[in-house]
Order: sequence, then structure tokens, then C-alpha cells
Amino acid sequence: MKVLLMMACMCFASGVFAADCVTNLRGQTVCSNGEKAVGVNSNTGTVTTAQKYSNGVTTAQTSNGGKAAYNPNTGNAAVAQKNQNGVTTTRTSSGGEAKTKNGMGVAQGPNGTTCAKGMNNQGCKK
Repeated sequence: MKVLLMMACMCFASGVFAADCVTNLRGQTVCSNGEKAVGVNSNTGTVTTAQKYSNGVTTAQTSNGGKAAYNPNTGNAAVAQKNQNGVTTTRTSSGGEAKTKNGMGVAQGPNGTTCAKGMNNQGCKK
């Protein structure tokens, strides 16, 4: 039993089961295993998790409801934030914006096209 316990301690000490963690200059601790990462801001208590998928897309989510995604293949990024009324506002790096709630919403593209989806109708106009 002592041998088993000693081997387990050696594995943890050598970092076999531990993720690589660093603390940056802003006091944030970030741990990653190459595919998933977790960051903790000690000043605000906000936790951010990130995941990189095999297609190259990286997503991140904060403990206060913020979400972001980046696709290096297209260079597009999007950030979403839900307010206290349950409305999610999503902004893209190309200038688009959408406001949605319960599957309905309004989106405005960077070229000025506005699209809406309601309970009984949907469509776009410029």
C-alpha cells in the first residue's frame, strides 16, 4: 500500500496528471493542456474557460456569461454577452451585430442589411 501511495505522489509531483499553469503580471492564473484552458482573475474572481477544436476554432466563456469565438481559417471573431433581461447581443469582427432572445431577434450586417425573426414572420431588407 505504501508503494502504491508513493508512486501516486511521484506522478503528481512530476506533473503527469497536472495541467501546466502560469500566473501572469495581472494576477491571472491560466492552466492549459493544449486543447482546453482555464484562467482565473484573482482581482475580479472571474473564471474563463477556453477550448480549441480540431478545425482550428477557439471558443471562450466567462463565469459571468460572456462568450467569444475565433476562427483562424476565416479570420472572423464573435463576442456574445447576455444582459439581465435575457437578451443576448453578439458582435462580430466584421461589423455585424445581433440581438436575440428565445429564438427570435434582429441582426444587422456590416453592409446595412437588417434581418428579423419573430413569432409569425421573418425576413431581411436593406
